[in-house]
This record gives sequence, C-alpha cells and structure tokens, in this order.
Amino acid sequence: MQTGQEQLTVVTKEMGITHKDFYAELPALFDNNPYQQTEETIVCKLGGKRIEIILGPEQVRQLGRSVRLPVTAVNLRFFDFSAREISDFVRQFNLRFMKGGG
Repeated sequence: MQTGQEQLTVVTKEMGITHKDFYAELPALFDNNPYQQTEETIVCKLGGKRIEIILGPEQVRQLGRSVRLPVTAVNLRFFDFSAREISDFVRQFNLRFMKGGG
C-alpha cells in the first residue's frame, strides 16, 4: 500500500564556492538534463526521481590578514533515491566541484 509520502535523504556539505560559480557547473552536473532554478533552490529530475539542491547564504572565511575564501552551505535533498544512487550522485558531485592546487 502506497502512502503517498516520498522517502527523503539529505546530504549537507560546506563548500568553498560562490553561488555564481556553483550555477556555472549545473549543466555539466546534471549532464544537460533540464532543471529549474528559483533563488537558491535548484530542482532536477534524474531517472524519474527528484533532487533538490538548496544553497545557503554566501559567506566569507578569513584566513589570516589577506586570505578570504568563499563558503556556501549546500543541502542535497534526494527523493526516493536508493543509497547506491545517492552515493553515485555525491561521488559525481564531488568530482565536478573538486578544485585542484599546485
């Protein structure tokens, strides 16, 4: 018997990124699947299941006197995704937003 309620799983991350830079990566993150963006919320259907990404306010982390880094809290909300699907998406998400140094 179906209750009409969706299974929700939330993954929370703190990222060193601005909203502008985050939005620039969305087409590649979603493999060019259509998505809707309203204010700080992004909604996409992947395999018939809904994912919402909610960006917290942009903040700045001050390191010493001269280093300022952007910081944004990000909530990934998965509706009816299996643990494996969530793990796969988060792995791709992390790879997409990984910053290299050298």
